[in-house]
Amino acid sequence: MKRAIYFGSFILIAILSACTTKMYTSIDVLRPADFTFDKGAKSLLIVNNTIPQPATYGHQVKLMDEKKRNSTINTDSLAMFCLSVINEEFQKNEFFPHTSFQMESIKKEGTFFVIDHNHNDSLKLLAQKYNADVVLLLDRIKVNDIVQDFFNQTNSSYYAVLEAYYQTNWSIYYPSNETLEKKVYMDTIYWDKEAYIRKMALQGLPDRYNALIDGALHVGQETMKRFVPWWDKEDRYFFSSNNKYLKQGMDSVSMREWDEAIKIWKKGVIKTKGNTKGMLLYNIAVANEITGNTDEAVNNLKLSIAAFEKTPMVNYQHIFTVYQYQQALEKRLKEIELIKKQLGEVN
Repeated sequence: MKRAIYFGSFILIAILSACTTKMYTSIDVLRPADFTFDKGAKSLLIVNNTIPQPATYGHQVKLMDEKKRNSTINTDSLAMFCLSVINEEFQKNEFFPHTSFQMESIKKEGTFFVIDHNHNDSLKLLAQKYNADVVLLLDRIKVNDIVQDFFNQTNSSYYAVLEAYYQTNWSIYYPSNETLEKKVYMDTIYWDKEAYIRKMALQGLPDRYNALIDGALHVGQETMKRFVPWWDKEDRYFFSSNNKYLKQGMDSVSMREWDEAIKIWKKGVIKTKGNTKGMLLYNIAVANEITGNTDEAVNNLKLSIAAFEKTPMVNYQHIFTVYQYQQALEKRLKEIELIKKQLGEVN
């Protein structure tokens, strides 16, 4: 059964560069997750398996002309906030047909500093209770944070910063064969404030307790990108010049009429040579990719490179742009294959 995920359409933003030789569009591309769930998994159970971080551990202050000192911050709710975001996102994107959430920690004994899985039997029973065929466990969320201030001699101002370094330990458990895979992720978040008065810079930082909760929410959002394919933006460039075929094609691009642009550029390919032919073929390749025809994009990009390489007076800025796109396209093609596997479209 294929997994589902909502796809958004690309956003076109065409802007003429200062030299009027290139235009660019920003497109939405789907990135693969770091982890690939088994294709047969249809029901996910998200489980809190954490012991809260001690309030006296990991929180420091280091101000100018002062020794570093420890602080006491209550962080026992970080796991709940982090997992709530993940549960909400899984429910929303319908990556799994069914998602359940065990908010209360199932780990009733042990220490924050040791991660163990000596309760596989209870995990299997919990999976049976929720009818889950895969279990995602947060085993620990740890944060090391520090407040510091500095004097900025260039601006004659004070700069205060709160930096938080999160480490999350995850396990993915399959009850059918009782296998357990582990993942560790790191996230860094900071808040800063600059002022001409030192006290105002420090007071401009957010409340530390609330900041660390906001950080846990952010960690949850970033963690989703590691378990589910996610949307990112990439720039794609088009060549533009006084050549009538390039110019007319770009007029169609500005109207998002991709097929018409390709049609015009293909006419130009027949009637031009050298750098102009290379630019036309390159533009066709980019338009092919945007319209989802990646195979044609690869073919036309190869033809573009061949046209440039046969040109005695090659424009090195143009060929550099083409080679950059070649690398980006090759990377994306590899990602598409992985994404198909993560979405359950291929084995």
